[in-house]
Amino acid sequence: MRSLEQYRDLVAQAELTAAAHPLRYRLQLGLFAALGIGYVGLLASLAAASALFVIGLIVVSKSILLVKVALLPLGLAYVVGRTLWFRLPAPQGRRMSPDEVPALFREIEHVRRSVRAKPVQEVLLTPSFNAAVVQTPRLGMLGWPKRYLVIGLPLLASLPPYQFRAVLAHEFAHLARNHASFGNWIYRIRETWYRILDALEPRHGTLCAWLTGFFRWYAPYFNAYSFALARANEYEADRESARVTSQEDAADALVAVYAKSEYIESRFWSEFYGRAEGQPEPPPEAFSEYVAALRSVPMDQAHAALAGALTRETGLSDTHPSLKDRLAALRSKPSVPPSFQLSAAHTLLRNKRQPLMQEFDQLWRESLAGPWHERHHYLVQARSKLGRYESAQAERELSEEEHWDYACSVEVLQGGRAALPLLDALLARAPAHALAYYARGRILLDEDEERGVADLETAMQLDESVREPGSKLLYTYFYSRNQLSRCDRYRSMLSQAAHERRAASAERSLLRRGDLLLPHGLPPAELLAWRAVLSSENGLKRAWLARKQVRHLQAVPAYVLVIEFRALKWVGATTLQCMAQSLPDSVSCLVLNKAARRRAWRQVARVDGSLIFASGAGR
Repeated sequence: MRSLEQYRDLVAQAELTAAAHPLRYRLQLGLFAALGIGYVGLLASLAAASALFVIGLIVVSKSILLVKVALLPLGLAYVVGRTLWFRLPAPQGRRMSPDEVPALFREIEHVRRSVRAKPVQEVLLTPSFNAAVVQTPRLGMLGWPKRYLVIGLPLLASLPPYQFRAVLAHEFAHLARNHASFGNWIYRIRETWYRILDALEPRHGTLCAWLTGFFRWYAPYFNAYSFALARANEYEADRESARVTSQEDAADALVAVYAKSEYIESRFWSEFYGRAEGQPEPPPEAFSEYVAALRSVPMDQAHAALAGALTRETGLSDTHPSLKDRLAALRSKPSVPPSFQLSAAHTLLRNKRQPLMQEFDQLWRESLAGPWHERHHYLVQARSKLGRYESAQAERELSEEEHWDYACSVEVLQGGRAALPLLDALLARAPAHALAYYARGRILLDEDEERGVADLETAMQLDESVREPGSKLLYTYFYSRNQLSRCDRYRSMLSQAAHERRAASAERSLLRRGDLLLPHGLPPAELLAWRAVLSSENGLKRAWLARKQVRHLQAVPAYVLVIEFRALKWVGATTLQCMAQSLPDSVSCLVLNKAARRRAWRQVARVDGSLIFASGAGR
């Protein structure tokens, strides 16, 4: 697929076929899926047969030289076979039982019977503002699905019982029509092809290039056809929800979910995390605050959030149609639902509502602690810098670095609009300041001013490191305005960056015999940080460090660190991974154990100046 416009046209064509001739559409999709499955199966079979043939030749001819010939088909068969067999992860959440919340299970059973859906094996409560029916096959590709009903406690607590029933009916409709099972099948096929693509991309050669070309052609077409099915399923589930409840309740539930989500994303989170400057610790009842905000959206904010949600068009990034299109399909007019007294959580959870809220408050408190402390420290530092630069500005002209830091502090504490004059002044004196162009362009796009595009383009020309985030911003900006033809360039840049990152990750994950190693080149001041990490590791005797010459992402140095422990000690992958994560920030380093990788140790130790740590030696 060469462009987003072509992809959009193909999705539209598939949707027209699905609406006018549903049986023909499903047959086409099934045949299209069978083509991909057959291709993958044929590929694996040919690779395995070729490998067996070469192995047979080795046995007959007794020539060990043919082993190298067998490695290619064996490797290809392994890659394809490994990608064919994978399991969908089971959803996570707080498992509920009928004994705990009998009213909730009675409601679930009532709606399930009304929709004529199969029973679910587990009901999970989560902290997300969402609900879903999930099927995970116990036997991988062989099937035998286990069915989960996942319910967000915020959804239960912020919708009245009749709207929550409409949401339940929508989710059970997916199960009754076997949408979840068919969707999982489609997902497994799509995931298989992309896993094969990921596995083949770092490899070279004519065969791999030919295989990659096939999947690059095939996957977008299949995605487009299956995309149309997913959208049709959403409309069908909405109709079933309206049948089981009422047209008004189904529409009100849709409006409530979309509008509340819009309000939370646009207002709540910025105000919530804005309190971190004055509060070193996160709020003790953060989850309860979140739920209260969802439940009691101010009426003026509710109307504004609904208006914002209605501006969203049905796009290519989400299989769910837009709110406007879903309401039109239900023949309902958009309006903010009336207020209510008791939520579904009050009527269905009853005496378990408050204990469950406390459980999730505790979970949030633990998960928020780290990010909140970092945010608090960052904001306090920004406030200190702001005061210092404001005082210094009255006495002298700030340096370029100080000017940039001043502008960043103003944006953090006062918003992007307040930082624009400072960025204008900085770029007037430093016209090659890439990060200032990037910041100004990002702020202007947030303010819906298209002149920010030129700033981002300039920043991307001046600094290679901002090309990927700049491309992402520009792609999102033009995509949200349905200017698909202007998205293609940035989509290509993002795809190239992702490919480069995957190739770099594969290249840095191992040390081959023929890899060229160079002195690490770290100045003494930076090397101190490495030695501090190494000295904190119990039993570490010596460590050697070298820099590996790489083909991908050459601007980011790739290091190889070999460590040796004083006594016989089991050093597993987890220990090495923890060591790599504890090294200074923004460092790409492969950590190896000398006891297990003696050839690699000799390879690194031959490099001049590679011994950077010796326990007990003067440092």
